[in-house]
Amino acid sequence: MLNRVEDRIMDYLFEKCVGKKTVLIPPNEIITGILPKYEITSKQLEAYMKNISLDGYIDVYNSDNKGQLVYVITLKRKGEAYKRDKEDRAQRRLRSIYWKVALTAGGAVLAFVLGLILKNAFG
Repeated sequence: MLNRVEDRIMDYLFEKCVGKKTVLIPPNEIITGILPKYEITSKQLEAYMKNISLDGYIDVYNSDNKGQLVYVITLKRKGEAYKRDKEDRAQRRLRSIYWKVALTAGGAVLAFVLGLILKNAFG
């Protein structure tokens, strides 16, 4: 499961990788791509990229392009299904909220009706 920053990084990487097998992305581009919501250093980005890779979303390799570090990123099967899984999680979360609201409202109505019955029975 990705945390919020990793999720945002994966959003950015997914947008860049759509329709492509492998993409070259410099770390600075990823850092500026997730701004202004998240400000991270290149060391932190490296750790996040490793975590995303360990979770099975991407394959990432470091390369050198004209003296600058560049990530060579390939989406794995789990990475290709990332958007669909994210939308499914959002729908499940929404259903869960609806269920909790309905259960709470039903409990309140039941308590009100039971209160009226008890009031009429003993009042």
